[in-house]
Amino acid sequence: MPTKTKAKTTAPVTTDIYEWHICEYGSYRIEKTRYDMFKSIDKLGNDLITGLTEQAVHACTPLHLLAQQPDYDGQYDTVIGSAAITPDL
Repeated sequence: MPTKTKAKTTAPVTTDIYEWHICEYGSYRIEKTRYDMFKSIDKLGNDLITGLTEQAVHACTPLHLLAQQPDYDGQYDTVIGSAAITPDL
């Protein structure tokens, strides 16, 4: 007499081997570049910030993700001083 066998269900296999850092504006990961610098990359694969140290990239990436939000009000978009060089005549 044949017996019924229950089909095995397995969890989906994930190939995500990266360590993701989560902030309130999104997730990112840090990767070392070929020139011994560090860069942050979002979940879509877009490069965000490049810096000399991993700590510097960790410090700046959440602010960059904040500025990319649709409801960002421009609170950090100020210029101090002058960016134009005027020659003395």
